[in-house]
Amino acid sequence: MTDKQIDKHDAILMGLVMNLQSSGMMQLGKMVNPHTGEMHRDLDGARYTVDILDMLKVKVGDNCDPEVQKLIEQAVMNLQMNYMEELKKGDSPEEPEAEEKDESAEQ
Repeated sequence: MTDKQIDKHDAILMGLVMNLQSSGMMQLGKMVNPHTGEMHRDLDGARYTVDILDMLKVKVGDNCDPEVQKLIEQAVMNLQMNYMEELKKGDSPEEPEAEEKDESAEQ
């Protein structure tokens, strides 16, 4: 960052962005959830987290420090790229469970 001080609201916004980015990475199965100690994928949740960050990027626009704008843009881009990578992998953990439920319902 630059030598200048960012204001309180920009600092809070930066914390929110970093928190959302961490949540998105956990939802993508790229990070261990510190509360459970487990990794799992929730691609729908990850997509929603990306959408929230993208909305923040649009709504905040030029109303914050350029460093904060850069952080938001990088977080959105990072999560979008990782999301696309996970989509290409397919075989989400949720899919087999849904198939098992369908099979048991048919029996």
